Amino acid sequence: MKGHVLAVGLMLIGSAPAYATTVFSDNFDAENGGATALNYSGFANFNVNGQVDLVKSGDFGIVCAGGSGSCVDLDGTSGPGTLLTSTSFSFNAGDMVRFTFDISGNQRGGASDPFKAGFSFGDSVTMINYGYNFSGTDVIAFANVTTTGVTTSTQIDATDPFSTKSIFFTAGNAGTLRFTLGTDSGDNVGPVVDNLRLDVNAAVPEPASWALMIAGFGLAGAALRRRTLVALAA
Repeated sequence: MKGHVLAVGLMLIGSAPAYATTVFSDNFDAENGGATALNYSGFANFNVNGQVDLVKSGDFGIVCAGGSGSCVDLDGTSGPGTLLTSTSFSFNAGDMVRFTFDISGNQRGGASDPFKAGFSFGDSVTMINYGYNFSGTDVIAFANVTTTGVTTSTQIDATDPFSTKSIFFTAGNAGTLRFTLGTDSGDNVGPVVDNLRLDVNAAVPEPASWALMIAGFGLAGAALRRRTLVALAA
C-alpha cells in the first residue's frame, strides 16, 4: 500500500503547474576576448580540474554550436579535464532541476570519447527521481535515493554532430548544487560542449496533494544513503 501512496504522490507532483526559471547560462563566447586558448583555466563561471581547450569556432577544424562563437574541447592539449561551476545554485523541495548542454564529437576523427555530466550537492539530497535525456526522451535512471553527488556517463562518437542533451532530478528536500561535465579521454581530442544552461522548475501543487507529497517524501527519506551515484546512459 505504501508503494501505491508514493506513486500517486509523485504523479500529482509531476502534474502540478511548473514555473521554469533559467538560473544560469553560458556559451563561452565572452571568454578570452573570443580567441582560442589551449589548456585554458580563466573561465568566468567554472573551475577546471585537469585541462580543457577554449576554441574559437573554425580553429583546429572545430565548429561550435550554431557555427560561431566559442566552445570547449574537454580533452585539453595536455590531458583531459572537467568543468565545475564556481558558484552554487539553490533549489527547494519539489523543484525539478535540469542541466542542459549542447555537445558534439571531437570533430577530428578517431575513437569515440567518454563523457560525463553530473551534480555535486552541498549536503545530502534526497532525489525523488534522477534521469537523463541524451536522445530526445527523458529516461529515469533511479528514484528515491539520498546522495551527495550523481554522475551520468556515456560515449560520444567522433563524428556526432551537435545535439542538445540534459540531466535532471526532482528534489525531495531543499539544497544547493554545482554541476559538472568532463571526459576521461586522453588522446588530445575530446567531446566539444557549448550552450550550458541550468533551469529550476518550481512546481506548485494543489493543496489536496500535500498529504500525499509528505508521505512520498517520508519514503524517499528512508532510501539508502550513498556517497556518489553513477548512471550509465545507453
